[in-house]
Amino acid sequence: MNFEPILANEQAIHGKVKFPNQQEVFISFVYGMCDSRIRKQLWADILYCANRFRKSPWILVGDFNVTRSIQEHNNNDRITKAMEDFNSTIRAAELEDLKTTGLKFTWNNMRSGSAAISKKLDRTKGNWQWFKCFGDSYVHVYSPGISDHSPMSIQLMQQVRTAGRPFKFLNFWADQPEFLSIVREEWAKTYKGSLLKIVQLKLKGLKSRFKCLHTRPDLLAADLRLKLKEVQVDLDGRPEDCNLKNQEIWLRHELFLTTKKEEAFFKQKSRIQWLKEGDSNTAFFHRAVNVRQSKNHITRILTDQGSWLESVQDIAQEGVKCFKNLFDKHQRHHIHQVADYPKRLTSNQSRLLGSPVTRAEVETTFSSMNPNKAGSYNGIV
Repeated sequence: MNFEPILANEQAIHGKVKFPNQQEVFISFVYGMCDSRIRKQLWADILYCANRFRKSPWILVGDFNVTRSIQEHNNNDRITKAMEDFNSTIRAAELEDLKTTGLKFTWNNMRSGSAAISKKLDRTKGNWQWFKCFGDSYVHVYSPGISDHSPMSIQLMQQVRTAGRPFKFLNFWADQPEFLSIVREEWAKTYKGSLLKIVQLKLKGLKSRFKCLHTRPDLLAADLRLKLKEVQVDLDGRPEDCNLKNQEIWLRHELFLTTKKEEAFFKQKSRIQWLKEGDSNTAFFHRAVNVRQSKNHITRILTDQGSWLESVQDIAQEGVKCFKNLFDKHQRHHIHQVADYPKRLTSNQSRLLGSPVTRAEVETTFSSMNPNKAGSYNGIV
C-alpha cells in the first residue's frame, strides 16, 4: 500500500492510497492548531478537498483540536463558536464519523480531581463514497499509555450484505392498484383460534402477498431512464414519428411516478424525519441509508472475559449465550438491590397502570406515532 501526497500544509496532509486490488482512496491526516482562528484555514482546506475528492472514497483522521458537542467533553455545558464553525464545516463537506469502538475520550490533560479534563479531539470522518465502499469499516480508540492522546486504528472492511432480513412494510405498496383488493381478500379469510392468533395469521397472509409486489422502485426507475434515453435518441433522428413521441410521453409519465416511489422508498429506509419528500432528495436518502447501515452494523463485541469477537458466527453465539444466561430459570434476581431506588411510582400511578386501556387511548397513541414505525389503529396503514 503506497501513500502519494497531493496537498500539504501545516494542519493537514492530503494524499492518495492505492490498495493491492488497484482501488484508490484518498486520506487526509489532520492536526488542527490550538488557535480557533488559525483552524479556519483548516476548515477551508477541508471544504476544498471535499469538493475535489467528492467522487472517490475519502477519510480524514487525526487531531482536530475541537469537539463537536458537549457530550464530547467531560466538563462542559455550552456550545462555543469554535464548535459551531467545526460543525458547519462538517455539514458543508458532507462528512460523517466512522463507527468507533474503545474509549470515548481521546485526549486528557493528565490531571486528577476537579482539574481533570477529557475530550474527544481525535476522530475519523468519511464522505458518502467511503461509506458506500467501506460501510463496515470502524475505528478503535486505545488506551493512551504515557501520552495525553489515545492512538487509533482503522479497520478497513467492505460492506457485507447478509440475507434473511425481517419483513418491513414499504409505504409505496399502498399506491399499487391491487393493494386494497389484496388486503380485502386476506382480511376476509376465516381462521380458528384466539383473536390474537387470527390477526397474526391474517398478517402472515398479507406478508406473503405483499412480497410479490416488491419490485424495488430504484431498479424500475433505472430501467425506465435507460428506455427513455433510447427513445429520445431515436426521436432525435425521427422527430416526426408519432409512435416514438407517444412512447416518450408515456415513459416520462411512468418515470415521474416511479421516482416519487423511489424517493419515498429511500426516505423510509434512511429514517430521516426532518426532511420532506418531493424535492428530489433520493440521492441524499440513499447516502443516509449507507451511513445508517454502517453505524448499525455490529463488527465486533467484547465478551465478559475481556476478549474481542469479530466473526459473524462467534458474535451470534455470544448473543445467544448472553440471553440464555439472562433468562435462565436458575438465575437469581436480587430484588433487594432496587428496593432503595429513589424514583418510585406513586400509588395513583400504580393504580393507573392496572386500569383498563380505553379505545381513545389506543387511537391517540397510534396516531401520535411516526407512520414509518407502525401502522395506525385500523391495523394496516
